[in-house]
Amino acid sequence: MTTTDAPGVRTLDQVHVGDALPTLRHDVTATTVVLGALAARDWRPMHHDHDFAVNRNGTQDIFLNTPNQAAWFERYLTDWSGPTGRLGRVTFRMRGSVFPGDTMVLDG
Repeated sequence: MTTTDAPGVRTLDQVHVGDALPTLRHDVTATTVVLGALAARDWRPMHHDHDFAVNRNGTQDIFLNTPNQAAWFERYLTDWSGPTGRLGRVTFRMRGSVFPGDTMVLDG
């Protein structure tokens, strides 16, 4: 079996503009938010301290930091592309905050 015959592996000739990617859903918990901030070494309290986030920042709760959101987006793409895929450049726009209790829905 060649690499291109392996299940879940895509080659460039199999990818076309306009192809739909499968949806990835993930229920966000406080643990999701805190562990993502820890992994990024982001010690700012709005990512782990509910009281600070609400009373000092004026948000509804703690929320995912930018590197955590980027990591989820990168996971989404690499899950789709397979083990031999690689990301050359990624840009994304955050349109709102992601809080515990939200469900992240990634599709493309």
